[in-house]
Amino acid sequence: MRRIALALLLAAGLLPAEESDLPGILDRIRKGSPSECVEALGKLEPGKEDRAANPIAIRLRDEADAQTRAALQEALVAFKSAPRVRAIKAALESKSVADDYRTLVCDMLADCKDEPAVTVVAKIAFESDMKAVREHGQKALVACGDAAIKPTAPYIRGTNQRVADDAVTVLRTVDTEAAAYPLVACLVIGSEKELLRIAGVTNMTREKAVESLIAMGDEAVPALLGGLDSLNHQKWSSYCLQKISGEFFTQKDKAGWTGWWKRRLAEKAGK
Repeated sequence: MRRIALALLLAAGLLPAEESDLPGILDRIRKGSPSECVEALGKLEPGKEDRAANPIAIRLRDEADAQTRAALQEALVAFKSAPRVRAIKAALESKSVADDYRTLVCDMLADCKDEPAVTVVAKIAFESDMKAVREHGQKALVACGDAAIKPTAPYIRGTNQRVADDAVTVLRTVDTEAAAYPLVACLVIGSEKELLRIAGVTNMTREKAVESLIAMGDEAVPALLGGLDSLNHQKWSSYCLQKISGEFFTQKDKAGWTGWWKRRLAEKAGK
């Protein structure tokens, strides 16, 4: 029906000739030879025909020819974030996705800081089998700054220690005030069983969170001050504050810690 409608519009002079050939262009992108695919890409206005994003992403996933891959990548990156992410997610659903494609996905989403895009990168960063691919994804996450926090935080929880350690490291490397809050959530007192029940983390994850918060220094302080308000988090929040500040207020002395922080901020401001 669509082809008939397009033909009628073309005959009436109401449609550009290029639009009438869109089904053929998409078909050549999907199944044409490398040269036919590149030629078909050249007939599309870059980033303007959202229907082309899916076949471009899937052809890129499966294409071996270097020149064709470069043309497909350039065409896919031209799309706005939403159609680009939808197309990439569809391509990633295949069980035969190569590691180099996962790495390429991180590069193709580098300019997208919205949650759907960063969530795709996080999945690659923490769930890929190959260490090199995970590391590439984690670097891409860090480059997203605070946008990486929400997609990264769930990977802290659970008993897969490698995944949890990687997630903590990403937040530590993001190194912003907002990145400290998911780490403070790990500072629960108790046995391993209690940690898993209350916070969903292991003792090793808590230890790594403590080390990371201390290393983050002043960036972690607002989140740690918030941790003093919780009986479950007071002990380790106070410990981290002591290591960061060199002060020794108790875990119950929120006023003391708040006073120190005000003085510290004034010092940083040169007052």
